[in-house]
Amino acid sequence: MSSFSIALREPRGFAGRCDRTAHHARSVPGSCRRVCVVASRHHRAPAALTIFLLSAALTAWPLGAQDQRGSAGTADTLTLTESRALARQLSPELVAAREAVSAAAGRTRQSGAFANPVFSYDREQTSTSGFTNAQNIVALQQPLEFTGQRSLRRAVAAAEQAAAEARLAGVELRLDLEVARAWARAVAAERRAGLVARIAGAFTDAQRVGEARLTGGDISGYEARRLRLEVARYAALRAEALATRSVARTTLAAFIAGAGSLPDDVVLAPSDAAVPAPVTIALDSLLPIAAAQRPELRTARLEAEAAGVSARLAARERVPVPVAVLGYKHERAAGVAESFSGFIAGVSLPVPLWDRRDGAVAAAAAESRRRTALTEAARREVAREVREAYAAHQALASQVTLLREVLDREAEPVLRAARVAYTEGEMTLVEWLDAVRAAYEAEASYATLWADYITSRAALERAVGVPLP
Repeated sequence: MSSFSIALREPRGFAGRCDRTAHHARSVPGSCRRVCVVASRHHRAPAALTIFLLSAALTAWPLGAQDQRGSAGTADTLTLTESRALARQLSPELVAAREAVSAAAGRTRQSGAFANPVFSYDREQTSTSGFTNAQNIVALQQPLEFTGQRSLRRAVAAAEQAAAEARLAGVELRLDLEVARAWARAVAAERRAGLVARIAGAFTDAQRVGEARLTGGDISGYEARRLRLEVARYAALRAEALATRSVARTTLAAFIAGAGSLPDDVVLAPSDAAVPAPVTIALDSLLPIAAAQRPELRTARLEAEAAGVSARLAARERVPVPVAVLGYKHERAAGVAESFSGFIAGVSLPVPLWDRRDGAVAAAAAESRRRTALTEAARREVAREVREAYAAHQALASQVTLLREVLDREAEPVLRAARVAYTEGEMTLVEWLDAVRAAYEAEASYATLWADYITSRAALERAVGVPLP
């Protein structure tokens, strides 16, 4: 397996827009960019410079999934499909499930073996008054299972092997769900961390400009304090987002790397993730598919089948198994010059006098009934999980799609309008900050909802037991 590494993608640069009719053009302290500002009729140009700086940064934010796809370069990427493939290579649970299948296959081969014959050699010798009689007997004893016990054992082993294979498929689906949840949370954490880092950086620059304008008497002390409060708040949000990102990447690394955290030169790329959209297959059509394909339900059915065959096998084992004996005998008698030889043939049959297998038969029958009841319970549980996963998926798909459409259509125009309104003196600093906060919270909410949608998609596929188109 080739090694890989993971990193946070650098945000794309943004170009400041310049109005050719601007009355004032000031260089932002500590920045190489020039920002052109239109003076308002209320002489709010110094504060407007701050707001323009913030707006230029905010309106340049990539929206939604584009911030992950847009950056070019040589950074490695890690998709959901690749994450699942790596997890399947490293999962000890999958290794154990595969070995369980191998063990079951061995038991299936063994169940078809005939009972080994028993070789025996006996020598009988008697003596009296110097005369000796001797007999040498060589024989083979072979159990004869003519009641079908061997075929029943093979049927039990085959059903148990199929159940082990179904359990393996179930482990794979559960692992896919866990990896999808960890991967989606890591992607969402990346987005939120990048989002809050950009806004925190913009507010830091704005605070530097605001302090200079406060010294010149161009803005009020309240506006300066309000701006400093926002800087502190977004700095705390950034620290929280970075901590969440670190935890999310560590969790994902536990699945695909075994330990540690993901390196910082690999980007989580959601290019292969499902586009948020409701499932077009009706719930009534998904329930029969789940009943036929869900690994846990197939496992329960196969185990019930194996238990039923085991009950029949226990009943058959009450019939004694005869043992055929075939051998050769050589005898020499005292006082006789010639020796005698011949064959031995016989049958032995156990007598069920003390052990009639009543307890074993009753236990096997009860186990069969228990497995049947568990199968019915599993069927109901699968139907419930499909209904819940379907409802969650459809609701999240609608919410994510609607929010994405609103953000694509409204986010940048709202911020641009807020910038112009403040520049013209028609909006206060508090109102503009509320607009910025609304945009931030909407983007952060979208990242969370998108991660929940990816998880719900994987949960629905696990509930149904097959990938969905």
